[in-house]
Amino acid sequence: MKNIILLSILLVLAGCSSSRIDRKINDVAWDSLADESYLRWGEKRLEAHANPEHQVVGCYQGKAKETLKQYKKDYLTRGQSPYYWLHIGNCYFVEDEWSKAEFYYRMTLDEAKSPVEKSIALNNLGLIHFKYEQWEKGKEYLKQSMALAPKFKVPRYNISQLYLQFGLYDKAIEVLTDNAFKGYKDIDVYFSLANAYLYKGDLKTSAQYFKLIPEEHLHREDISATYALFLLRTGDVKKADEIMQERDRSGVPEITAISTKIERMISDRMKQE
Repeated sequence: MKNIILLSILLVLAGCSSSRIDRKINDVAWDSLADESYLRWGEKRLEAHANPEHQVVGCYQGKAKETLKQYKKDYLTRGQSPYYWLHIGNCYFVEDEWSKAEFYYRMTLDEAKSPVEKSIALNNLGLIHFKYEQWEKGKEYLKQSMALAPKFKVPRYNISQLYLQFGLYDKAIEVLTDNAFKGYKDIDVYFSLANAYLYKGDLKTSAQYFKLIPEEHLHREDISATYALFLLRTGDVKKADEIMQERDRSGVPEITAISTKIERMISDRMKQE
């Protein structure tokens, strides 16, 4: 039991700290954050928006250098728009250039008149503080973001990940079951709720959320590893082994290390049985 709890905590930490695992969702029906963020858009979805009106898409397609160069050319005609600064900030954010991203998000706050733009900038500033492990500052930015745009789902999802990371499972569940998410399907929301209930020891409710995740996404390594832990808790060692054997290996060191530990746990249980 102790090993499972420790591994569960490690999975949350790895999930929050690593941006390298592929979380792309090709079917927009399973992405409740699609209207607020491009981060989980697959290539086909991005291509459909590849036009001047959605110029920032280029940064999510690995064309940040070219896109930023074009934004600089457009300064005289677009520089007064708060979205101009916001999009430049997003390009630097995608490139992991946190200091530059923070500068442009603060420019957005200075120039923005609408609470929508301010909310997006505050959310992203919160994430930057998380990158530096400044958890309390990041949380405050997310709360400000939520206050400015109560219907936005992205800051709610992000703060739920912080609550999961620090073992505040009831708070995470409260945020993820808010009205803002009602009527939407989302792989990572269901996965987070499955995590929260698993860590609370409510295996019945955890199972309900795992069942909502499409089978092909159960192969994503962070989901596979957590699902395997769930199966070990329920005594289905054979299924746990199958899930781990069929997982899509991410190549992310934190996740790989955890998967290796889970495989050892499964092997030990099989020997005992």
